[in-house]
Amino acid sequence: MSLRPARRLDGIERTLIRRIFDSAPPGAINLGLGQPDLPTPPPMALRGVSAIVEGRTGYTSTAGDPELRAAVAERYPGQASGADNVVITVGSQEGIFLVCLAVLDPGSEMLYPEPGYPAYPMVARLVGAKPVPYPLRPDCGFSLRAEDVERRLTSRTGAVILSAPSNPTGAGHGAEELERLLSVLRSRGVPWISDEVYAAITYDDRGALPGEISPESGLVISGLSKEMSMTGWRIGWVVGPQPILARLVAAQQYLVTCASSVSQRAALGAFAPDGRAYGRRYLARLSERRSLMALELSAIPDVRFAMPHGGFYFFADVSAYGSALETARRILERTNVITIPGPAFGAGGEGYLRLSFAASEEDIVRGVRRIRQELSGS
Repeated sequence: MSLRPARRLDGIERTLIRRIFDSAPPGAINLGLGQPDLPTPPPMALRGVSAIVEGRTGYTSTAGDPELRAAVAERYPGQASGADNVVITVGSQEGIFLVCLAVLDPGSEMLYPEPGYPAYPMVARLVGAKPVPYPLRPDCGFSLRAEDVERRLTSRTGAVILSAPSNPTGAGHGAEELERLLSVLRSRGVPWISDEVYAAITYDDRGALPGEISPESGLVISGLSKEMSMTGWRIGWVVGPQPILARLVAAQQYLVTCASSVSQRAALGAFAPDGRAYGRRYLARLSERRSLMALELSAIPDVRFAMPHGGFYFFADVSAYGSALETARRILERTNVITIPGPAFGAGGEGYLRLSFAASEEDIVRGVRRIRQELSGS
């Protein structure tokens, strides 16, 4: 008898992002993956080393180190009164899975943004829910429009995922539209789930966030991977009402027991004064790289883009050069530069490429100039 996977895994496969990255030849310029090239700041790294030397390598409580949970809670004064309103997770990715497991019943519907992070619909399917996309429209700057979400609400809607700054577009929420939507969700008893892993990386107006408007009605997911260049440390968190978090803790016990104790001690450095100083320094570097990539992209004929509100991606309209997937493949094959085609983030991404300015300044200049030469011949 041959083994076969469970039906729940039918159609679950690696993202297009990873497939493109894995197919790239050695030495390719990486303007694709969302991983800063900056090192983890010394205050965090040294705390991790100290934890190992001091023997702090055992389990923590399932909810996470109380000191770290209390530090995270201080970021969310309207939502968290203390450590009991925080659960530390193995990155924000596990946080998304835990929250969906906690609030979605089998057969319920989860509304999610498109274009958006490709894990949203996959996680919904894995927990037995039906993913239902709502559009983020180019003519609205890919910003949330309450009406587009409202018209997709049904009696089966179990939750609505919100994301700002958005991956891949970098757009934030407008306060008026967000307030309108949250009012509707409250009246219908539908919780919101806010993915805020890029919320600390904003450049102009920070924009509105759900927890500031309707703190009792949803859950926040975030972490340190992006803002502190700690992708491999795998530290995320969920913030929300204690009764829901108690269910998350129970589920987490069977999934991972707890997040890495060493990583949790390292993460504490992000909330200390020297860690926050590094965060400001990294944000300034990313802002400079955003300006640099905008300058280089503006030299490519017929490529249109908006300055991202936050995060570290440009979502550039390359429809003048053909389909997004074929354009990304052509760029990779002929110039050895990795970009991510918009359809990796849903059908609403057709015609766009996501380019990451988390790369080094040298790679940004070399990579975008190779793209310009390939597309325009100049």
